[in-house]
Amino acid sequence: MAMDETCRTKGERGCYLLLLRLPAGQSLEFGGRCRAFAAGYYAYCGSAQGGLRGRLARHLRSSRRPHWHIDSLLAKSTVVDLQAWFDRNRQAECSRARDVENWPGAESVEGFGAGDCACRSHLTYFRERPLSSLRAPAMLSHLAPTYGFLNQRYHRQMMWERDPFQTLIGCILSLRTQDPVTEKAMKRLFEKYSEPAGLLAAPIPEVAKLIYPVGMYNQKARTINRIAGLILERFAGQTPCEIDDLLELPGVGRKTANLVRSFAFGLDAICVDTHVHRICNRWGLVRTATPEQSETELRRILPRQYWIETNHLLVQHGQSLCRPLRPKCPPCGLREYCQYADLQREEALRREIPEAPPHPSLKFPEITRPRSVARKP
Repeated sequence: MAMDETCRTKGERGCYLLLLRLPAGQSLEFGGRCRAFAAGYYAYCGSAQGGLRGRLARHLRSSRRPHWHIDSLLAKSTVVDLQAWFDRNRQAECSRARDVENWPGAESVEGFGAGDCACRSHLTYFRERPLSSLRAPAMLSHLAPTYGFLNQRYHRQMMWERDPFQTLIGCILSLRTQDPVTEKAMKRLFEKYSEPAGLLAAPIPEVAKLIYPVGMYNQKARTINRIAGLILERFAGQTPCEIDDLLELPGVGRKTANLVRSFAFGLDAICVDTHVHRICNRWGLVRTATPEQSETELRRILPRQYWIETNHLLVQHGQSLCRPLRPKCPPCGLREYCQYADLQREEALRREIPEAPPHPSLKFPEITRPRSVARKP
């Protein structure tokens, strides 16, 4: 059901996180003293028990008058992300601030925004943009039932025996190609050439004919030939299992390397494609703009026991229920743990504040911007 003007956020209360980017070092005054602020990113945790919309709108207005410590920093920086936490407990702000202090690379700015509590600070500095989500701890506490549901519903493809070389070539063929087309092309190719030596000796036009009509079949035929040659030359004909070695092969990126390592060798790796990237953002595990960023954050926070199975389970979940557009949330058995409903509330709040930045990657087609209501003369 689409969220429209009937889902106004005026009464929403809770706490929030503003992620600010300071492009150059500044000397700013707050609390009656001048302090140096290095260029980078600053995460500020605040509370708005009188209403999140009004407080955030004020923070994001360029014409605001200085009132709080954060105003001096806001005047020199750009707000690049906004996270809202819908909790009326006044201690939630302090809890979120302590969570942020545990993010990688965090450096507390002593005494900032914590004048009325016992916290060390409510402002944290990061040299690089953080990829963490305020909602990750809530989702991490429910990983066991989450993966239990996924394993019960979907096939455990990680248990299937796979040839490393054929898995690698299959990944190359699958790029910009639908799965049924890829599977038929793999069957034709491997029935005739199943080893690196055979593919290296095979005429490239013949390989292209065998894999047609996969996308870019001529280019992929040349890439397959080069991969076969390098595996014979550098790795004695054995497909490597280490990520760095796989990345040396033409056409192989991190997604393919991780998939070969996990699916074909059964070794710990997180293969992050668009499904994994989207679903982990919807779950609230990560707050990322690209699959590469999602992999970095998942490697940090996701227990290793879930690494190998994450891709094949979430790909099936993304095709079945958690689809790119119009996800089927009502019948999903993960609604109790998934943070997507709160992210929708956050998006509805964001759309009532014109200056608010978007989520780094998620789109919310089910939410429409509230229509303005004309005032009576």
